[in-house]
Amino acid sequence: MQATLYLPQHHPQTIHVDGLSMPDLATGFVEVPHGVPVAMGCVPELVDVLASGPNYIAYSVFDCEGLVNHAAMAAMTEISGVSFDMEDEDAVLCGAVLIVKAA
Repeated sequence: MQATLYLPQHHPQTIHVDGLSMPDLATGFVEVPHGVPVAMGCVPELVDVLASGPNYIAYSVFDCEGLVNHAAMAAMTEISGVSFDMEDEDAVLCGAVLIVKAA
């Protein structure tokens, strides 16, 4: 697995994958491990599963109104195939985003 933390206006950072997991293959269920909110700098209740697939999970901070996270949107577009409309403020990613991918 590979985990990358995207913070607005910073270079992406690779973080340790200890304790992280992929979605359950049978159910698609995604767990939010303890290390996710720690890495993202928020309380566990604010972690939102932004998107997931068999080979990735993306976490964001729920209803974050921080700086726009252009690098995270580019990474999400690459991994999910879904692009972001910069004109739609509800679709733009802001704040910290953590993407965990299968190796």
